[in-house]
Order: sequence, then structure tokens, then C-alpha cells
Amino acid sequence: MLALRKQSAQVAGHAACAVDGWLDLTKLVAGSSGSKTPYEEFASAIGRDVYVDIAGWHLYLRDMGTGISGSSLKMSQALAQQLGPQLSRGLRESDVEVLLKKIPVKLGAGKLKASLYDVMPSMCVGDLVRLCEEYARR
Repeated sequence: MLALRKQSAQVAGHAACAVDGWLDLTKLVAGSSGSKTPYEEFASAIGRDVYVDIAGWHLYLRDMGTGISGSSLKMSQALAQQLGPQLSRGLRESDVEVLLKKIPVKLGAGKLKASLYDVMPSMCVGDLVRLCEEYARR
């Protein structure tokens, strides 16, 4: 039993490193104490329109956590904070795809890992790109 706990702790430690490494979230976690962010409306739109599809079930990004231990940050918020500063220079679909491919999503309590891009329907990737274009014009 002790060996199993030790192995679980090691796996959990590696998973946390992988999740923490995909995006610099230190500013976001520190700044998410209920105050509004500059990209809150953008995050809301992402959370409303974009989802992952797992066996026909749609999990909207407003309901999907980032996997960061102790954080209530949602995936829609993290994406808005990452994409928002880049909107003014213009983002291509390939830029959005590159970011989505870097974001790991744990499935089956961590038994499997896929990229956010891999679990998101093409239509939703297109919706995310469209939202980026809309918010860039504001």
C-alpha cells in the first residue's frame, strides 16, 4: 500500500508539472480572487460557445477546470488570458491550433492525456478563431 501511495504521489507530481508547464498561469491564479479581468467578457464567450466532445458528451470550457491543483480557474478563463493579449496583432487559425495542441487534458482521472485540440471538434476550433476575430475588432 505504501508503494502504491508513493507511486501515486510521483505520478501526481509529474502531472502537476505538465499542467503547470503548458501555460504561465502564475499571474492568473494570483489574480483570480474574484476581481474582474480585462478579458472576462471574452472568457465568457469562449465558455459559452466552445466545448470538448468526449463520446458525444459536450463539456463547455466554462465548466472545465485547468487541472491546476487548488485553483478554480476555468479553461475558458485561461484561454482568454492567454489569447487576449495577442488579439491586437491578429491571430490566425494556425496560431490558435498551436496553443490548443500545447494544452494537456487529463482523461480517466489521468489514465490518458490528450491535447485540448484533440478533444475539441473542428467546429469549436473555428468558433474559437471567430471569437478571437470578433474581440480583436473591439
